[in-house]
Amino acid sequence: MSKVEVIDSVSVDGPKLVEMTPETELELRLEEPALKIVPLVTYEKMRAAYKVKRAAAATIRAQAGQGAVLRIEDTDGNPLVGARVVAFTNFRTRAGDDGSTDANGEIRLQITSGVTLERIYIYGPARHWGRFERTFALTPGASLQLERIDLAQQILALRRFRRDLPLTAGDGIVVGIVDTGIDPNHPLLPNISGGANMVLEETKDDPGEIADWGPAAIEGEHGTHVAGIVGARPSDNIDLAGVAPGVTLRSYRVFPHDGGDATNYDIMNAIDRAVQDGCHIINLSLGGGGEDEAIRAAIGSALDNGVLVIAAAGNDGRKSVSYPAALPFCIAVTAMGWTDSFPAASSESGDIAKPHGADNTFVGAFSNFGPQIDLTGPGVGVVSTLPGGTFGAMSGTSMASPALAAYAAYLLGQDPTILGMNGAEKSTALRDKLFGSATPLGFGRDFEGFGLPG
Repeated sequence: MSKVEVIDSVSVDGPKLVEMTPETELELRLEEPALKIVPLVTYEKMRAAYKVKRAAAATIRAQAGQGAVLRIEDTDGNPLVGARVVAFTNFRTRAGDDGSTDANGEIRLQITSGVTLERIYIYGPARHWGRFERTFALTPGASLQLERIDLAQQILALRRFRRDLPLTAGDGIVVGIVDTGIDPNHPLLPNISGGANMVLEETKDDPGEIADWGPAAIEGEHGTHVAGIVGARPSDNIDLAGVAPGVTLRSYRVFPHDGGDATNYDIMNAIDRAVQDGCHIINLSLGGGGEDEAIRAAIGSALDNGVLVIAAAGNDGRKSVSYPAALPFCIAVTAMGWTDSFPAASSESGDIAKPHGADNTFVGAFSNFGPQIDLTGPGVGVVSTLPGGTFGAMSGTSMASPALAAYAAYLLGQDPTILGMNGAEKSTALRDKLFGSATPLGFGRDFEGFGLPG
């Protein structure tokens, strides 16, 4: 047989990451029919944010350095740096341009000045809402203002969902966050007990890198936001609470520093590590393509060890549920929102779509749906922690999943009987209790499953 190179192994007798030719794989299948050979696949973060397709034919594209300049500022006229601008000349084909504002709050788009954009989305920097406009004219001197997030508002999505839960909610429960890493120094996240960098490409030549479980260098804010939804604890300066502030958090970084996607091998390892570290609940705010035997086996093992796994349904705009959420034993969560929980002109307003339900609720336009859906959770305009000790708003099934993971932690902490169980009996009992806590909002079975817990 041709050479099979073993790159890494979960354990002596456990799954292995190997490199081999397609011909060698076929030979191996013949020699060992019972052997499961799974291709290396990748998963992405389930934050909802529109992107321009560079391959799309952009009408009216300007030459470099000659396009329209747009200024993004706060309501006092001060420039905002780091606002993400996504401008579409043709939304259906996703043609247009995007980028972030500079220190002057400006971005030069490769779109001719004077053009009227079909749509423009601004994703706000820390402490600010975004902005959404249709038929926006890129006239000389054009600008858009972003509202500041007011944490005192009682209608904010996370505050509305957690309602009167105590700040001790989830006490004694450990939640594993398999994501882009968590800011270890955030003042609202003193309850992080550690974690591990599970990105094999970063650790295989330097085992010391395993301790680097903080935010990925590129697009690393996602994990900190997810962690805050679960367990942020208010401070004297920032009145922001997660759903279960009493939990202990653990960070398992599977997204690399270069901004790439996470591999199924790294996610599988992260799930196994979280189980070994004593996590009671694991959150997966990530998703990908088809069914994956490696992730299926890891989640199945977690459930057999009494650990509940909750995952984002995906943000493909009403397409079928992404894996791993689509697995029958993984809790799949769609993203809902309240129409009055964010400013009328914010980027979140562009995500309002049917079906609508009770109490000004709706299912986010980006959210997937299908018969695999178990629950729905707040996932539009969710304000949570960001690296650097600050906070901001994000949308996506990525935000809904940790809200329910946190609520499950609250329920588990309140139920010593379930907490004292072992194995699959424990994870099944907690799953059933979570389902039993939900109330349908009127979206329909495939959009909300049992409904919204709480």
